[in-house]
Amino acid sequence: MNFLLIANNDIDGVGQPAVNLCKNLSIKGHQSRLIVLHKFSKKNFVKKIKRSIFARVLLFFLNFVKKNYSELFGFGYSTVKFEELKRYLDKADVVIIFTLHKIISNVTLEKILKTKKIVYFRPLDIELASGGCHFNEECSKFKSSCKRCPKLYYNNFIDIPFKNQSEKKKIFEKYKPTIFTQNHFVKNIFKQSSIFKKLNLVPVYLGANINRNKIYLKSYARKKLNLDHKEKIILFGAFNLSSHIKGGHLLLKSLKLLESRISDNYKNLRLITIGAKNGFKLDSNKIKWTHFDIISSDKKLNLIYRSSDVLVCPSLYDFGPHIVTEALLNDLPVVAFNQGVAHDTVFQGKNGFLINRFDIKKFSEAIYKVLFNKKKKIKNLLQNKMKKICSSEYEVNKIIDISQKDFIKSTRRE
Repeated sequence: MNFLLIANNDIDGVGQPAVNLCKNLSIKGHQSRLIVLHKFSKKNFVKKIKRSIFARVLLFFLNFVKKNYSELFGFGYSTVKFEELKRYLDKADVVIIFTLHKIISNVTLEKILKTKKIVYFRPLDIELASGGCHFNEECSKFKSSCKRCPKLYYNNFIDIPFKNQSEKKKIFEKYKPTIFTQNHFVKNIFKQSSIFKKLNLVPVYLGANINRNKIYLKSYARKKLNLDHKEKIILFGAFNLSSHIKGGHLLLKSLKLLESRISDNYKNLRLITIGAKNGFKLDSNKIKWTHFDIISSDKKLNLIYRSSDVLVCPSLYDFGPHIVTEALLNDLPVVAFNQGVAHDTVFQGKNGFLINRFDIKKFSEAIYKVLFNKKKKIKNLLQNKMKKICSSEYEVNKIIDISQKDFIKSTRRE
């Protein structure tokens, strides 16, 4: 079969899983292509799509008027004409859409579904279910309607999220496409949406890049990274360490509490961070800090996981993040707020701890337990299950299997 994947880019939390799936579909013998607005890699199967200058200017104007509320998208506007997408759609049997952001408007979305191609959605945030938000945070309006959006304060824009969500609802109710949710936690959120209540929601975990979970001894990994083998290492990674969504500000408070439990003479504790700092800063006399920028090397990331003693994930509203899965597949315990993929994959006291959101005291205590209490070995049965359902092999096989069945049904109808 010929697969067409659509994502905003090929580098961040949406782009990397899209690239991974695209590559693995090709390995399985299928034609596969990923089209993006922003291309960073040199991979031939990733294609940059042409954007409309007029639409880009319009979006700029909207952002200017609404003072660039960064969590809001273009409210159903796109920067890609359907004719540009059609060049790729004509050759595809199966279309997998990761995001609508700046690519696909509601009008274009309906045109895609009218082509009678097999269309799946692989949402990695709340955008598909809402009037335009990346993250719903404490807002539950997506469950009924996004009328009077709390993120917009100007009357002339007040109904745009509602109209955008209403149009999507009509389209999804008419065509009833399948949604691949990245875990059961997300499925349960989407089931609450007014858009998806009657749709087929199929949990399929994002496949972890096999090149990021190879087995290395901790001593070897630390030697390669010039890290002290005696230290206890805490790992925190995000595309933007200062993002409120990623909870870095809460982690810093938790580490302050952790310091109070540690002797002044203890000097073997280090925080390693990965990503863009953007103002994130650890000020501590007891905890050393090593920062790596955004890492493109799979091997280096693998070595960092293997060097660490615990991954901390204070993300507040994520459906993922993918780093949790990668850490667990590297036998690295995780301390996380009870959100996203951690809700599905972290088992209390076995491979980490789940903490209620914003409870920095419990979060700090859980980090201490992982680092200084006698560790319980993760049961092989649990680890083997994780390695199966979170593997790229499992993800690609599941999607191919569903696609082939739907393709056979569609050819019979014709």
